[in-house]
Amino acid sequence: MARALLKQRGMPTIYWGEAVMTAVHLLNRSPIEALDGKTLYEVWHDRKPAVSHLRIFRCVAFVEELGHVGKLNDRSALGVFIGYADGMKAYCILDPVT
Repeated sequence: MARALLKQRGMPTIYWGEAVMTAVHLLNRSPIEALDGKTLYEVWHDRKPAVSHLRIFRCVAFVEELGHVGKLNDRSALGVFIGYADGMKAYCILDPVT
């Protein structure tokens, strides 16, 4: 699945780690026939997983600028979504400039 994410979205192979972590995140929230349609997350935590936070791999994302921002300055920076942060409610965003 990680290879499919990279190839379908045209990402270089140096991002294989992020693709694997994203694939694991998605697979843990996908129903499995052997578990009677339950997900691995549901079996482990005894509740249905939230799926409203799921995003498309390598979609456009805007990152909010922290700190002092002038009245007419940009308040966000353009980025690319490459995965989910482990252990917290956050996304991993790639800055295409740096």
